[in-house]
Amino acid sequence: MDLCEQSRLAVAGEVTWQTVGADTVVLSLESGYIYTCNATTARMLERLDGRGTLGELADAMEAEFDAPREEILRDVLSMARQLVEEKLLRAVE
Repeated sequence: MDLCEQSRLAVAGEVTWQTVGADTVVLSLESGYIYTCNATTARMLERLDGRGTLGELADAMEAEFDAPREEILRDVLSMARQLVEEKLLRAVE
């Protein structure tokens, strides 16, 4: 899937997660796989509701994290591609 700033994504319906200590555990009910992610990726999952774009997500994360927007957007797009590939996120039209 080719993602850009205007892409809208949401957490797939077969995915659930819970924060445990400093890590977040993500479970794909479809595959049975369990993933762990850091606080930044967990924050991304919390914000991906299908309404906002990935560019808007990068804007919001820039206000939260001490990094340039271009770097955040690059990382958001990269992580989003991985999570879509793993079927943890889905595209919203």
